[in-house]
Amino acid sequence: MEKLTAGLFTSHDLISRFLIRFKNTLLLTSILGVIAYFWFQHVQQTAHYQHLLVEPKTDDLILIDLGRFETQRVYQAQYRITQVIATTEDTVMVKQGRYTYGRKRDVKRAIQLDNLMLDNYFDPEPIEWPRGALANYFEQGAIYAIHRPNDIYVMGGIVKPRVIPRLHTPIAKHRLSPDNQRGIAHYQLGELSEAREAFTKAAELGDHWGQYNLATMLLASEGGDADSELAIQLLNQAAAQGNQKAKALLSELCSNTLSCG
Repeated sequence: MEKLTAGLFTSHDLISRFLIRFKNTLLLTSILGVIAYFWFQHVQQTAHYQHLLVEPKTDDLILIDLGRFETQRVYQAQYRITQVIATTEDTVMVKQGRYTYGRKRDVKRAIQLDNLMLDNYFDPEPIEWPRGALANYFEQGAIYAIHRPNDIYVMGGIVKPRVIPRLHTPIAKHRLSPDNQRGIAHYQLGELSEAREAFTKAAELGDHWGQYNLATMLLASEGGDADSELAIQLLNQAAAQGNQKAKALLSELCSNTLSCG
């Protein structure tokens, strides 16, 4: 027992002398380890953001600093939340939050408190960015983060409505074009000429919903002059791809006054 006690005291004495002798080195190593850990975390996070910005998707949250966009003025931090509503090969369309925050943690808190689900949170006028400019915006600090929702959540906050599944919904045979989605966004905002232009691009790419949506605008003289002949052609093209709404509308039109020949 005495030998064990003596051994413990000896070990304690050796450890104490080691710590006293090398305390500065140990302290410096610990500090460098902490710095290296946070640096590695920052590098990983930056790489993740850059990866998401290469392929942005609908409902992504892109967090921006307006002060970095306004280069002609003295810099002042102005943090805002934007959310992607449509993408094409060349552009990204987002809706921008009405509220400006002075600190990044206030942005995080707004997301966590479900503020994005308020009816008037976003400005109804969308903005469009060149897709190729996103990386430059990120390097400049104008975009400082991007988050992709996990289901409907980002950082624990709800950022989009949950999709309610519908029974007996047929699986689409064709991938809907981004132009059709952009057209819908314009139409909902009452921008009929822009919606018609987007649906035209979608129809030209063979998207049957773009063909159907453009046809309905042509029939109703929305966003431009009426053109029933072209509308019938578009509906026939959409119906040939299995679009049931196009088939139903064709049947209704052909039974009335329009010629479907």
